Order: sequence, then C-alpha cells, then structure tokens
Amino acid sequence: MAMLTRGARLAGLVPLVLAAAACAGTGVYGAAGGAGDNPGTPGGTATVALRVDRIGGFVTPAMLATRLPVLAVYSDGRVIDEGPQIEIFPPPALPNIQLRRISGADVRRLVDRAVASGVAAERDFGQPPIADAPSTRFTIQTADGIRTAEVPALLEADGSGLTAHQRSARRTARSLYDALTDLPGTLGAGSVSESRPYAPTAVAAISEPWTEPCSPSAPALSPSPASSAAASPAPGAAAGASPSAGGAPDGSCGADPTRQSPRPWPGPTLPGEPLGDGVGLSCVTADGDRATALLAAARTAATTTPWTSGGRQWRVSLRPLLPEESGCADLRAGG
Repeated sequence: MAMLTRGARLAGLVPLVLAAAACAGTGVYGAAGGAGDNPGTPGGTATVALRVDRIGGFVTPAMLATRLPVLAVYSDGRVIDEGPQIEIFPPPALPNIQLRRISGADVRRLVDRAVASGVAAERDFGQPPIADAPSTRFTIQTADGIRTAEVPALLEADGSGLTAHQRSARRTARSLYDALTDLPGTLGAGSVSESRPYAPTAVAAISEPWTEPCSPSAPALSPSPASSAAASPAPGAAAGASPSAGGAPDGSCGADPTRQSPRPWPGPTLPGEPLGDGVGLSCVTADGDRATALLAAARTAATTTPWTSGGRQWRVSLRPLLPEESGCADLRAGG
C-alpha cells in the first residue's frame, strides 16, 4: 500500500562527482560533442555541472523515489529534463525524458549565473507558512566544489510571512529558476539543440505488493482535472475505456474500464532490496539486455499495470537512470 509522506526526502540528491580532465588543458566544462547519452560512452562524462530538483512535499514514497530533476546540465553540454506528458489516465509507465545539447561556454554561463544568484552563498530564503510544499534545490559544481541552495516553497509562496530581505532573495532564486527552465530564451534559440528522447541504459524498478486501486488499503488513483476533461484510453486499457473519477465505477474493481491486465515481469526478480526503512518499497536495477526488454515492455504499459514476478503481482514505478546514476542506491534517502 502506498502512503503519503509529509515532508519526506526519500529521493535525495544524487552524488555529484567532479571528474578529472581526460587530458591536459581540458577544463571542468567541455564543449558539447559526440558523447552518448549514458555513462561509459567513449568521450562522455557523467559530471553534473548544474542541477535543479524539487524535493519533499506531500506525495507518496514511490513518487519521491522516482522523481526526476527539473533540469540536469552536464559538463559536456548535455541537458536532461522531463518533457510534456500525454494526458491520459492511467499515465504511461515511462516518463518522457528529453535530451538536448548546449555548448561548453553556455554551460559555464549557466553556472556563473547561478553563482551570481547566490547559489554558492549563505542566503536566507525564509520559511513560508505553507504546509507540505516541496522545496527547490539548486546544485552547482564550481572550482571550489559542490554548492547548493535550497528554497522552501519557491513556486508556491506569495511572500506573506517573510521579511523584505527574504523576499528579495527568493525573487532572485525564482528568476534563476525561470531562466534555467527556459534555456532557448536564456541562451538564445540557436544555442540549444532540438529535443530528442533520452536513451537510458539502465532502469530502476521501485516495487510494492499489488493492491487493487479501489481497495480500502490502496491509494486513490484519480486523474488530474486537466486529464479528466479529455482523456484518452491508457496503454493496455480496454478499447473505448474512459477514466473514472474514483478509480473504479460503482466501487467495483472488476468493472473498472481502465484496469490493466497483469503482465509477466521482464526484469530482475522482484521485489529486490528495501529502499529505506519504513517506506514499504523495494528496488531492483535492470541493465543490458534486461533493460532493453523492460523498456520495450514498459512502452505499452501504464503506471497501474500489475507485473507478475515470483508468483506474485507487484505495483512497479519505473525510473530510467540518468548518466550519473548507477543503481538503486542513487534513489535512496538522502537524509
């Protein structure tokens, strides 16, 4: 059963490690070149130069563990973020992760802008009187090491309950956030490549024992208002099915037109290793041929697809790993 966690930080910041230059004269930030999407690609690097995360908030532990960064900029010019998601219920099993590229000079510009915005300084952002709102964390790699700034309720607060100094610091942080989430506007349209799907070589699977969506012990699986208005049938759902506001019409699991058929699990045997204490989640990582098979199966699955492994059914949340991530440990609690 999934439970809501108030202010939990299960999806901690992944370790950011400054890679040594491959040859003399190479700086921290190289020009965007022909490196592949993933770690181990010849000529590539998994060094994160700048990253923006939304952390905490009133969401399920599985959502915290699988949450993607708002933006990750790598020293070789790769930019990874999450693209628009199709409005269907239940949603597709895989997130829409996109890859773009910028120049090494523009990577430096973004880091310099973050430094000028106070990411490397001790700034007081205050604590707005908003319960359960996530915080926004900025992380940059500088010559002096990793620097971070964490702003509570950056996108939710209206300035009430804060001092003038705190409101000023937050305005600067919000301006930085807006600049980083609009790279064509910040760097110039010709400075950012077209988006293309990110191709992971490994996938983490966060699992918990399957419970019916309409059982008293299961979380509500209601679609968002936007997706309720004009939703399409989910992958694997019956033809002509439409979402139900309560997860199942008339309280009947068997009559739910969005209910998914169980599928055989193509990855490592579930559930895997516990993903922290007291959260009821486990994790396995698929790579190589298993990752290829899992990604292929997931493309026609939904977030509510039951997966069968070891004679049991499991609810699985999939998280493609980013270049600097290697396994479930990167998704564990960060404190």
